[in-house]
Amino acid sequence: MSKQKTWGPAGWPWELELLALVFVITALAIPIWLNIQHTPEPEELSLVARAQMEKRAEMATFEDQKSFFWAVAILGLYVVHLLMAYSAIDMISTSFTHLFSPLVFSMITYFRLMGLEDQGVSAQIVSGKPLEILFWVLGVLVITLLVARIRMARHMLRFKSMEWDIVSPSRFDGSYLSDLMVTLRPLIYPPRAFRACEEGILIEGWLYILPLSFQAIQSVEGVKRANYTSSAQFYATSSKSLVRVQLTESKTPLYISPADRDQFISYCNRRLSRGVVTLARDTSRGDDDD
Repeated sequence: MSKQKTWGPAGWPWELELLALVFVITALAIPIWLNIQHTPEPEELSLVARAQMEKRAEMATFEDQKSFFWAVAILGLYVVHLLMAYSAIDMISTSFTHLFSPLVFSMITYFRLMGLEDQGVSAQIVSGKPLEILFWVLGVLVITLLVARIRMARHMLRFKSMEWDIVSPSRFDGSYLSDLMVTLRPLIYPPRAFRACEEGILIEGWLYILPLSFQAIQSVEGVKRANYTSSAQFYATSSKSLVRVQLTESKTPLYISPADRDQFISYCNRRLSRGVVTLARDTSRGDDDD
């Protein structure tokens, strides 16, 4: 595999996209299917039931319009999901949008199933009890996290033959909650370890990886404090071991927290200096050729 592909963007998260799409189709199709399945034949009804059915038939137009608006809203929300996910695609293997979209669409499915009871259709699947909703949310989150973990493992295969010069765990202390809670990213993307080799840095989380080629890095330096309200991206679990990584094509810095901070910074700076010298030699050789 080429270096460009190994250290390039992870691409579209098809595994999580398929999971979100399953819940979109479920939210659209299952309520309609259950409504059809639970509609009895007129000859099977008593006189009272027939009268109730005729009364509901008068409301059929409104229910059809309601289902149509539901379909438009769900499809519109899915388009918004695609736009947000597309704009957020970068080096990280698992985007924020794809982590939470399955939960959003699954909850729409749940409340649509609850709404069938107003039409005289019992879904016999959901009851609306708080404990049931909690189990539903936890179940969808577990499935989403498992799929994200599978996607991460698949992308880690890119680096299976890589020889890492440094493997540093992420430092974890009380500052993770006291300082870093003001930003959302460290809570959703807590790092597990930081790896470095001749070609670049790999940020490894529990559900994601973030590869950074040294060609895309401008500087690596230790900092004592950071502006947590800025647009910086934090992949850190400690504010006492912060390392600032500035990319060449982005004004937004990345902050990481390797436990072996000094060793990590020293290695990265030696590698960056070597890359500058190599680039200068190549440029000088090109001028001589001219």
